Amino acid sequence: MEQELKKAFRLIKYQQKSDFPEDIWQAIVLRDKRNARIKLWVFSATGLFSLIGLAPASKMLFNDFTQSGFYDYFSLLFSSNGSLITFWKDFLLLLAESLPVVSILLLLILIFVFFLSLKYAVKQIIKYTRLSDENNQLSLSF
Repeated sequence: MEQELKKAFRLIKYQQKSDFPEDIWQAIVLRDKRNARIKLWVFSATGLFSLIGLAPASKMLFNDFTQSGFYDYFSLLFSSNGSLITFWKDFLLLLAESLPVVSILLLLILIFVFFLSLKYAVKQIIKYTRLSDENNQLSLSF
């Protein structure tokens, strides 16, 4: 069996292709470009969905503000004759309790996700163009 394997290996005589490193580099660059493109689409879709979600979240925040009576309590700050100075701690607690915290948090999270996905999408665009430029320069140099 060993003799047959030795014969087979002698007949094959492995010959390395001359452009083998270039093929490997091209495969790496293509994989990186594909990954950058996929990440770009994911970040763009995430940003778009969070941007679309901002409209209903803003409307919900506005409705919650009007239903909670925050504006009415806040207007007491400007209309009272100074009686709020004696009860300022209770007034601040009243304002804090009337804030629609869940709606504010939802809106802030959507804004944060939008800007974060925008940041990463721009990074992927820069990476994709850099990979394309490097690929073009390397293909010209070989």
